[in-house]
This record gives sequence, C-alpha cells and structure tokens, in this order.
Amino acid sequence: MIDSQNMKTPMPRETALVTGAASGIGAAVARRFWERGANVFMLDRNVDGLRNVLSDADGCGGTVNTFQADVTDGARLGDIFAEIHRLGGIDHVVHCAGVARLGTVTEMDEATFDLVMNVNLKGTFLLAKRAMPCLVSRKGSFTAIASDAGTQGASGYAAYCASKHGVVGLIKSMALDHGPQGVRCNAICPGFVQTPMLDQLFADSPSDRGFYEKSVPLGRFARPEDVAELAGFIASQAGAYLNGAVIALDGGSTAGYFSAA
Repeated sequence: MIDSQNMKTPMPRETALVTGAASGIGAAVARRFWERGANVFMLDRNVDGLRNVLSDADGCGGTVNTFQADVTDGARLGDIFAEIHRLGGIDHVVHCAGVARLGTVTEMDEATFDLVMNVNLKGTFLLAKRAMPCLVSRKGSFTAIASDAGTQGASGYAAYCASKHGVVGLIKSMALDHGPQGVRCNAICPGFVQTPMLDQLFADSPSDRGFYEKSVPLGRFARPEDVAELAGFIASQAGAYLNGAVIALDGGSTAGYFSAA
C-alpha cells in the first residue's frame, strides 16, 4: 500500500524514510523533514495514523509518500525499498518504530521477550540491511532512535533495555562498517518522551510517571519535537562529521545522581 500527498516524479532533493511515522516521535521527525522541503517516505503498521499525519503535509515543498509495513517483515521491506529505488532513492533513514513492555526476566513470558527483541533490535537490522545499498549510493545517513535504556539498565525493563543496548551496539558496528562507504550511522538516546506509547506505559501507574519526571534535571520529559530537531540536525550538513555517535537526549537524567529540590 502506498498513499501520497503531492505525489509526482521525485525531484533531485533531499529524501528521507521515517519509520514509526504514524504518531509520536516518528510523526514529528517526518514533519521536520517535509518542513525543510525534503521528500519523505513514512512507514508504519497503522494505516489510519499514517493518513492522519499525511493530511498535515498538504502544501509542503516535497513529495510525501506512506507505506504500510511491519519492520519485522523483511520481505515487505525489500519490496518497499525496490519501490523507493524506482522513485529515486533516499538520503536518510530515521528509524523510530519500537515497542516497550514491562517486566523482569522472571515475570516476562518468552513471547513478550521475543516481540520486544524482534521489533526493536531485529527490526533495526532488517531495515538497515534493506536500506544500506540506497544509502551507500547517495552517501547518506542512518539514525536509530534508541533510548537511555540502551546505555544503562532500568528496573523492570529487562527486555526493553536488552533490545536498546543491542541497537546501540549495532549502530556502532554499522558506523565502522559503512563509514568508509560514506554512510553515517548514529543513535539518539532519549529518556521518556511525551508520546502515546508513554501514556500507555504509565496508564496503570501514574505515580511512576511522576517519579521518573522528577528525576529529570530539566524538570520535564522530552517532546517529540525535541527528538525531531536532533534527528534533523544529524541528517544535515551541520552534522556531516557525526558517525558512530550515541547522543543522550534526556534532560540530564543520565549525567549522574540527581536529587530534586
């Protein structure tokens, strides 16, 4: 399935693919790119969400296309990148799709652990595998939205931390493997971000939300737009020497011990 706004033969302009683009961070990243005139491909499983975000792109300077897909479906991703190649290729991938499930190793069942690892880690691998030939040809960039849970542990987030640590390691290796080919690979590690996924995560434990929010020195969670601005910077000429970077975007919460006044 492909929907479009301003669909036409792509012009030779900056082009980006954004996963998880139906809401939250992914939607904000997609908007950031089209607002600067880029062509944008938005990918997500949620068709209605994609179309809702797409409706905001009316009048933007570039082409905006949507694909329905699950990042764990390698064959589907292969078909999508064949279509992207036909439409002219891409310069940047920003991988925002992900899931979070709570639980210790004794509490979590195997199926849930597999879900988190498949979406967050294997999905990154499958996307990078299909995207890399396009990115090599355009000397582009691959940015993964990891997490502060990819650089430290968190009580009750065993599978999520494991998957995001894996994403950080994968990105570092990709930076070494594909930097010589002109492709820059980086990871953004936000703390909690005000998204629908966060609301779902804390739906049954509002006190936990308050606890984590107070642990941020800047006194608030990140907004999706905060992440989008950094993703846009990494994919710009201003970020042209960033490769293998793991960037904390957490208001200072991983800087050290902090005691709220």
